[in-house]
Amino acid sequence: MQTRERILQAAIEVIQTDGAANLTLDRVALKAGVSKGGFLYHFGSKDALMAGLLDETLAVLDDELDNREARFRDNDPAARGTFALAYLDYVREPYKAADDTSASILAAAALDDELLANTRATFERWQERLLRDDGLAETTGLLARIVGDGLWLIDLFGLAPPTKAERHEVLDLVSAMISGDDGGDGGGVSADRP
Repeated sequence: MQTRERILQAAIEVIQTDGAANLTLDRVALKAGVSKGGFLYHFGSKDALMAGLLDETLAVLDDELDNREARFRDNDPAARGTFALAYLDYVREPYKAADDTSASILAAAALDDELLANTRATFERWQERLLRDDGLAETTGLLARIVGDGLWLIDLFGLAPPTKAERHEVLDLVSAMISGDDGGDGGGVSADRP
């Protein structure tokens, strides 16, 4: 394992055992088996480490969304909305935030607006794929994003999650809307509605 990856893995382990509030450069360096100078060579500060953790978390999620989209496209190469379906498929099962460090990483990064710059850029790219590149009406793509992001955040922070049956009903409903979307401008929503 490369030193940079070892440091990132050590930071995740420190967050899992001690919490994000107790993440220190010394703890991570010790856990990674590198000197503080070696740590600072790869990550010049705690903020740089947090940005690296966020980037790593988003890269894994980005790959997962691409893989899921490819499976939907393989099933029907002419289908529209494959990225939207992949986005919803990712949240079909409740996310086990307790088994992951994503909540801690996001919570810690949220304290510093600059750390979220790459996160914002990634979500903007996903939104572009949903709203413009997926062949759906913009409102349908936006609905998929809102439902997907909403369920993910509900799971991530334990915000009164729906039952599994409720979750599946909502996802099935939105997936059916995506499958029936003709790519028109309203996605079935009246333009004169307030």
